[in-house]
Formats: sequence, C-alpha cells, structure tokens
Amino acid sequence: MKVGIEPNGAILVGEYFTIDGHWKRNYRIVTHFHSDHTLQLQKSVLECVGIIATPPTMEVLETLGYKVPQNKKINLNYRIPIQVQEEELTLYPSDHVFGSAQVEISMPSGTVAYTGDFKNPEKKTPILHPDILVIESTYGKPEFVRPFKGEVEQLMADYVNDAVTHMPVRIYGYHGKLQEAMRVLRERGVIAPFIVNGKIRDITKIAISYGLEIQDVFTTEEARDQGILKDGWYIEFMHFNQFKNRSPDHTNFILSGWEFNEALKRIDKYSFSIAFSDHADFEDLIYYVDSSKAKKIIAEGGRRGHSRELATYIRKRLGRDAISLPS
Repeated sequence: MKVGIEPNGAILVGEYFTIDGHWKRNYRIVTHFHSDHTLQLQKSVLECVGIIATPPTMEVLETLGYKVPQNKKINLNYRIPIQVQEEELTLYPSDHVFGSAQVEISMPSGTVAYTGDFKNPEKKTPILHPDILVIESTYGKPEFVRPFKGEVEQLMADYVNDAVTHMPVRIYGYHGKLQEAMRVLRERGVIAPFIVNGKIRDITKIAISYGLEIQDVFTTEEARDQGILKDGWYIEFMHFNQFKNRSPDHTNFILSGWEFNEALKRIDKYSFSIAFSDHADFEDLIYYVDSSKAKKIIAEGGRRGHSRELATYIRKRLGRDAISLPS
C-alpha cells in the first residue's frame, strides 16, 4: 500500500489521491475548510484533475475565496464510494466542523484511512477499521487531556446566558467552531438573538442550509432596525483574531482549544476563555486507536501537533505498530 506524508502536509495515498496538501496527483481531497488543511489549494486547482470535498465544505471554500472551477468540483456525500481505476474512495463523517470528513481509500493491496481532525470518537465520529490508519495528532501528548470535556457545553451555555442578562455578549472563535458554538447554545436553551456579519454570516447561512439548527440570526443592520441593539440583549459572534480589539461594553468569551486545567478562565474583568475545542484530546485519540482494528498506525505530523509523542505512546503502551510521518 502506498501511503506517505510530505513536509507540506500532503497525505499521499495510492496512485491518484493527495489529501489536505498539494501534490501533483489526479485528485486533491479537502477534509474540511480550515486553513491548515487547504494549503496550496489554488495550486491543486491548477494541477489536479479534480477537487473532492463534501458539499458544505465546497460551499464554504468558495465563501473563503477559493476559486474551484465547476468542471473540477467533485461534491461527495458521506458513505458514497467513487472508483478511480482500481482505487475506491469513501468519505465518512467527522465531528470537527460541519461538513468535515474522514477519508478511506481501498486498493487491491489493502485499505488506508485518514481521520482528519475530529472529536467524540464513536459517539459522533465513526471509528474506521482500515489496514493502515493515519490519525491527527494535534493533542498527541499525554498531558493534553480535558477531564471536564463532558461539562464544557453546558457550562458555556450557563455562563453566556447569565452574562447576556447584564450586558451584550461577544463570542470569538474560528470559522466552523463559531457555528458549532451557536448550535450548542441554542440546544442548551440560550434564546438571545445572534448577530453575525461578513464571512461569519455567510458561513452560518451555509451551516443552516445543511441542517444545523440555529435560529434567530441577524446582521448588525437587521438588529438595529428591529431594536435589538438598543435593547442590548444579544450575542454577537466575531472571528478569533478580533479578540485583541475587544471592548469592555460587552462580556467577551474566546473559544480556545488550548485550555486543559479549567473549563472557563477569567482573562480580565469582562473577558473569559472557554475550553471549547473541535479536536480530540489525548484520551480520545487513544480511544480511537484502541477501538480501531487497523494493523498499522501513522501519527500525522504534517501540521502542528505531537505526532512523535503519540506514535511512541501507541507503540509502548498499546503494543501496536505505530510510526510518525513525516519522519
């Protein structure tokens, strides 16, 4: 089985596919729309025959400014296999951001699967059983464990609900994670109007069109016209990078994946960090590996992460055949 990971993050499987990084192959697969998985996508558009992604991912890519010509777009739904010569590709759900996918490629010599970024293995991310499993390693060190991860969603909803009764709230995060936070807040009973603008508005519309249950969403202009801004009872969603410009006339919450000691941490009088992550912590990574029947594990180190530590742990503690790539 041909499988490798290049220093630029491209995961090469078989003869025809490159995943989440550019390589001169017939097909580039994009597991989701975050920037570390779309590197050199425009080069792939020029040099590859087709770009493969789930329909929501393809729509968000366009919103983010990636230009994929119609004749190169291959929208692929979950669990619908496509055949390229002797290789068969199937995408499976991944609980990361809406539209994100795991990848499985079968060939005469065996099957290779890549988890992509994920969380909630088995519960919301199905565990695959290939011959070779390539697994993400963002939180691949044993100390990266969130013992409170089962409580974070309700805690976030409770704090936001309390804060918005006193003053407007702003929540800062990355695309995809913001829409997941909106879904969680609505699911947990937060009913204050949501305000979104620009690309966050556009991506939220796409998320809603694909089934995320997010109600009562307004632009700033719509909120002004309806008196929502004047009332001061609303939750505005802003990009992570805007947090540095936060103001004390709102209670500010930033969604962070790098909090392991506390579910919620005060930053200043009006600002808090919430340990709301869209990645598996170390326990979940090990759970996935331990539950999979894969014969060999490759810890993916083409992006930021701790692939060497993860592979070492899997070899020594689980007794499984595991390596880190690129080496």
